[in-house]
Amino acid sequence: MIEPRSIDHITLCVENLDEAEFLFTKVLGFEVIWSARDVGTDKSSMDTVVVQCGAARIALMQGRDKAMKSQITDFIERYGQGVQHVALEVDDIEAVCREWEAHGVKFSGGVKEGRDGFGPLKQRFTYPLFPGSGLFIELTQREHGEERAKTFVRSTVESLYKDIERDQASGAQRTIIDYDSREPRTPPAPLKKAS
Repeated sequence: MIEPRSIDHITLCVENLDEAEFLFTKVLGFEVIWSARDVGTDKSSMDTVVVQCGAARIALMQGRDKAMKSQITDFIERYGQGVQHVALEVDDIEAVCREWEAHGVKFSGGVKEGRDGFGPLKQRFTYPLFPGSGLFIELTQREHGEERAKTFVRSTVESLYKDIERDQASGAQRTIIDYDSREPRTPPAPLKKAS
């Protein structure tokens, strides 16, 4: 089993990006390391600000509704403001994808590649983890030989956004694995009561 290196970032969907940025930068001590406005398509988009404090990196996203509802707005209406996805940093994104796909994991699109001012960046999203949940996983590969991406790349963020917008428009409710086709598992033993 190929193991992730660490959590790369956590992404939060918010209703008011300015207030969220104020909270993280002025109250919680984070600094802005990257931002982009109107990322998406002519149908819908989002604004995003990425903040960092030490090794903790958080992406804040607010939807922009246009011809259709932004996936961020849709997420907040369904699940409330909060965590949309957790990004895991891996050493070899293609190897992890092959391994996960061999176990039945489904991704919402292909690997996206870009480059920030420091090095190459590769990213890929799964479908939501559980039925009725909006939470999904992103795989991120930042290190490539001597180079290491430190921030984000507008083109990959936009491409990832388009994958989710496509799935949103189709109305399909998918999950990371096909739970209905899984073999039944033996129920776990009851938990022991603390003394």
